[in-house]
Amino acid sequence: MIGKPHWFNRRKYSGWGLMPKTWEGWAYIGVGAGMVALIQTLPIDPQLKFYSYLGIGALFLFDILHIMAGIKMDEREAKIEAMAERNASWTMVATVALTIVYVAQVDVDISNQELLPILIIPLLVGVVAKSLSNLYLQNKDL
Repeated sequence: MIGKPHWFNRRKYSGWGLMPKTWEGWAYIGVGAGMVALIQTLPIDPQLKFYSYLGIGALFLFDILHIMAGIKMDEREAKIEAMAERNASWTMVATVALTIVYVAQVDVDISNQELLPILIIPLLVGVVAKSLSNLYLQNKDL
């Protein structure tokens, strides 16, 4: 597609996705941000802006997924990645379950409140679990 896998590394310590490792990777991100900024400044119909954002988002999503699939890892890196993802998934599931139990026990009416903390806290816990797993497994003999 547009981006190349050798422009990026996988994220190890700051979540999921890609991290640029060459100037081309940074330029790729800059072009994407520039396209969004350009659409934002154009005096066009809000509905057309929405569909433009949707199109650009879909294009970059498919391209990023293509790039991520093309990043080559050796056997050890693949094993570390799998274990870190597993640990992050289990901690997110546990956090969501504990949040649901808490909301049920306290009998909180969440219909009028924002659900953002319920969504963000498990993601943050997952990022921490993935980061710690990567740090621990980096130095371990696998």
